[in-house]
Amino acid sequence: MRGKNSTPVRTVTVPYVPHESLLRALRDVRSGVNELIPDWHAHPEESRFEATRRSYRELRPLFRHLASQWTVAICNETSATLHAWDKMLRRARRYDPEKFERMRTGIPRRRRLKASLPRWLYRLDGTTLDITVRRDQHIRIDLSGTRNPPFWRYWKESGGKFGLTLTDRMLVFNFRIEHNQPVVEYSAGIDVNMPTADLATSDGQTESIDLTQITRIQGAMARKREKIQRALPTDRKAQDRVMRRYRGRERRRVKPLLHQAANELLDKVGNRNVILEDLSTTTENCMQRTKRNEDERRRRLSAWTHGQLTRIVQYKARTAVVRVNPRGTSSTCPQCGGALHHPSWRRGDCGTCQGSWHRDRAAAIVILDRGLEVLRGAAPPPSARNALLEAAAWRPGSDDESTLGPPTRPMKEDDAKDFESMRGHRFKEEQAIGSIE
Repeated sequence: MRGKNSTPVRTVTVPYVPHESLLRALRDVRSGVNELIPDWHAHPEESRFEATRRSYRELRPLFRHLASQWTVAICNETSATLHAWDKMLRRARRYDPEKFERMRTGIPRRRRLKASLPRWLYRLDGTTLDITVRRDQHIRIDLSGTRNPPFWRYWKESGGKFGLTLTDRMLVFNFRIEHNQPVVEYSAGIDVNMPTADLATSDGQTESIDLTQITRIQGAMARKREKIQRALPTDRKAQDRVMRRYRGRERRRVKPLLHQAANELLDKVGNRNVILEDLSTTTENCMQRTKRNEDERRRRLSAWTHGQLTRIVQYKARTAVVRVNPRGTSSTCPQCGGALHHPSWRRGDCGTCQGSWHRDRAAAIVILDRGLEVLRGAAPPPSARNALLEAAAWRPGSDDESTLGPPTRPMKEDDAKDFESMRGHRFKEEQAIGSIE
């Protein structure tokens, strides 16, 4: 991600076992935030700076057992919580009026143990992190055994400057470093459509990344969530507790696979500019198209990993990254620019030039063309263009099932059920959001 002055921020998380004094401080931060939220919410005319200055004098007598900068952390966390709540309200007002009516009279409440520390409360001395709880108490955490490879590299590149966020489980380091992404001669357009990610390059090469392992995990988790809902139809509290646990499992299993896919994708991109679709509003579009069915909306959003994969690719890319408008990329002919109609989901036929195209590969070519316009790069030479069109042409033996097919290895019975479930979910999801392409 990017911070102030467009300088990229690299984030590294380090697990740790918190000292009891730090846990007490985090609980104090949470209680202080929950005390300030109603007060700040009742004075919308007051700026956050004015509210912080007024609240500091009120909070300081209550938290004398902590260093004074912890009071600043409480005010900062209050501001961040209200900012996130306002953003949710704006989104709900635009896409879900019913939810907005339920939320508008309420106020947020902090539940997590989390605090972003001002820089006067911590320092890294060699391999020891020193955190000030109060003037006469410092908690020292040994980081010499940190296994995260980029940690010390980011520390060196940032000149020892970083931001620190504490939770009850993790130390979150935010390093602000320069990340040069130069514009090079060739480019690659990438279309992400589970269970594949297809790319087309300006020098006439096409590649495809298999993502079926991710969709298989999502399918298995979708089936398990359905079983939980059937087993606990009335006990919503227990149902939410179990569902939260399974959502965490899905995230922990899918995220490493997304990083692995991003690394493989960038290996195939090589020393080329990266052109991606701008999927920043896709979540809102999905919410708007499924606003009548809350369960269906949550299921689709939980399976939406396209945007997460593109963010990881942009984060790791070593060359220039360009985001283009995704509208019409899958319904535009890569040869003449005419409109495609789809007799099946993966096939597109052009009524102008009479061409038939594979949906994802054709979309990758259209994304490449739009990115070259932004970069003002040279159009691919005729030989490269012909190679791309040949690779994107629809083959007589191709069908929807082949592009959504299982991996090459034989599947177990449970895996086959997971895949069939996920294929049905994925087809419905793509129907819901397909219009934005």
